[in-house]
Amino acid sequence: MNKQLKTLERTVALQSPPLTKTKTDALRYIYQVYGRILVETLEYTWSNNTASWTRAKKVLYKKFREKYHDIPSHYIHEAIRDASQRLKSFLKLKRKGLAHTDKPTVKGWSVGCDNQLWKLTLSGVKIATQKGWINVPLQFHKQFWKYYNGGWALRSGARWKIVENKLYLYVVFAKDVEVKRENTGKIYGVDINENNVTIYEYPAKRAVTIVTNFSKVVLGYAYRRAKIQQRWSEAYGVSGNRRLRCALRMLRERNVKRDIKLKLVRKVLDVVKDGLAVLEKLPKRFQDRVIEKNKVLNSIDAHRLKQSSIRGIHKVVIEKLAEHSIPYVLVNPSHTSSACPICGSKLSPMTGCAQRSGWKPRMMRCPRCGFTHDRDVIGAMNLVRKYLLDVEGRAVDLPKGTHDPRVEWSVTAVKRGVEVQPVLARPTIT
Repeated sequence: MNKQLKTLERTVALQSPPLTKTKTDALRYIYQVYGRILVETLEYTWSNNTASWTRAKKVLYKKFREKYHDIPSHYIHEAIRDASQRLKSFLKLKRKGLAHTDKPTVKGWSVGCDNQLWKLTLSGVKIATQKGWINVPLQFHKQFWKYYNGGWALRSGARWKIVENKLYLYVVFAKDVEVKRENTGKIYGVDINENNVTIYEYPAKRAVTIVTNFSKVVLGYAYRRAKIQQRWSEAYGVSGNRRLRCALRMLRERNVKRDIKLKLVRKVLDVVKDGLAVLEKLPKRFQDRVIEKNKVLNSIDAHRLKQSSIRGIHKVVIEKLAEHSIPYVLVNPSHTSSACPICGSKLSPMTGCAQRSGWKPRMMRCPRCGFTHDRDVIGAMNLVRKYLLDVEGRAVDLPKGTHDPRVEWSVTAVKRGVEVQPVLARPTIT
């Protein structure tokens, strides 16, 4: 059995109650000074073509220390480091052709703190300012205590920002988990799709499809959001429209989608907890590449595919597998849904492949051996086949014949509230 340590990180946001004017002014001063240092450092590093924060610190630290002599010096260190990281990220995006501007800009920021600038207590947090240490009470929630008492270590660094008269503190928890690679008797092929996740168990020859109908959720919110935008924009305009922002916030779109993802991942873990999970090795910008390759997609279908969160679900599944010490392997996903798992021939579709109306069985048939099954089940079977052939190098005993009745295939669904159901009226899309 091979073991490998992997570090997991979780960021938790804590909010303070409304602060007094004295505390708010002191924190806002630090926040504004940090932003000025960040902007000036980013301009310097960009014009001098240096992404090293140590080189930038040698040149700029003395200047900023003389200019802002009243603030703790560690804020200057953190601002210079922040600017260096932003420049490296921008240069990486620019090499890939993904940058939207000619040079890096600062649209928003949060103040970085090392262990010399903040101290967490059971009642709140102490933050170093130009007026000394300030005690800020915090509203601790269940998620914080879950990580705090669950064996997760609190990182020494944190970030915060001030919004009106409230402080938002972002702390990071870390945990070292043991990722196992063992030769287990059960192997699960996990095929993640837009509207479902299909799991094939080997050698039991059982398959289960967990339906989410994520496309219906995405399109429902798109139509509803367009209708709200049209209504409030015509009445009050777009710029500074508080009613429009409140109406969009009441949709709770992000919360509902996140709830579906977590319920889905919980069901997947219940199935694969006693074996080895085999997943696809999805590339970055997976959905963008699919949209670029399929140029016949209209705007609403491209939006649906972009918001389907296939890669997001894939990432959460991998993190939860590692967190629960369930062994997993990533394999090449090429041709897993179009090749016959029995003879390797190219499959022919028997039904349509549209996903807009939610999940439906998409039957595929092999013209050579006659094997017939659902496309997603075939994809999960091919993942197991690739693992057995390419990784372990042993023979594969997959079912034979046309839609072998020995393959038990069950379908279940992720329950969700009525608020995520799509509306029937479709607005005009220009």
